[in-house]
Amino acid sequence: MKIAWMYPDTLFLHGERGNVLALERYAKELGAEPVVDKIDFETEGFDPADYDVIYFGAGEISSFESVIKDMESYRDALKAFIEAGKPLIVTGTTMAMFGQKVKREDGSTVECAGFIPAEATEREYVYGDDLHIEADYNGKHMEIVGNQIQMENISFKEEGDFKGFGKVVYGMGNNGRDGIEGVMYKNSVFTNLLGPVLICNPWFTSGIIRAAAEVSGETLAEKDPDFELELKSIEMKKAFIANKKPGSFGQ
Repeated sequence: MKIAWMYPDTLFLHGERGNVLALERYAKELGAEPVVDKIDFETEGFDPADYDVIYFGAGEISSFESVIKDMESYRDALKAFIEAGKPLIVTGTTMAMFGQKVKREDGSTVECAGFIPAEATEREYVYGDDLHIEADYNGKHMEIVGNQIQMENISFKEEGDFKGFGKVVYGMGNNGRDGIEGVMYKNSVFTNLLGPVLICNPWFTSGIIRAAAEVSGETLAEKDPDFELELKSIEMKKAFIANKKPGSFGQ
């Protein structure tokens, strides 16, 4: 199972490299043989079709234009990857890079990749808090708890096969108003969730690996690994969140 880790020296915020380690670990535990390739500006001949999972970590808005420019060489192939049902996973602020545009706080505009029907508006302040959602992925309903650190509001309305990734239980999600967190299209997910989310919520990680295997025809273990420790952890996090004062975005 081949995993592409995109621009790791540019999209490197919040320890999100942990998501790649989680993909690798749970692929092994499910019986696959993962291979992780780092893809950056110097990579020649990158073809998304050669991979089963592609991951973009959280990065700064200031890095978007250089990454988008480099993506032009494989833009159509990446869209074909998504249409084939292979998982493209995008976390943190980089979610906005795949929308239509970002309106910056200084009045300038960044024209983005245009993969999802969403726009972002940068704020003056950084928002940070826990983020608890309910989501359905690869046929399973799940709770996901992580955190969110960002400086933009995401405007997104469900359109055709583009759905919200999850329903906010606590936190801000896309904008703190409509209760929607992230965007999902087929098996691809664009999410504000950090944590790293794939370490803290291995049931989601397992779903990604299984979705990729279904497309490639690879056979995995029928039973998921033991998530006992992570399930205890999420219950403690939920209890901590429940004791916070009312008035947060998700309440």
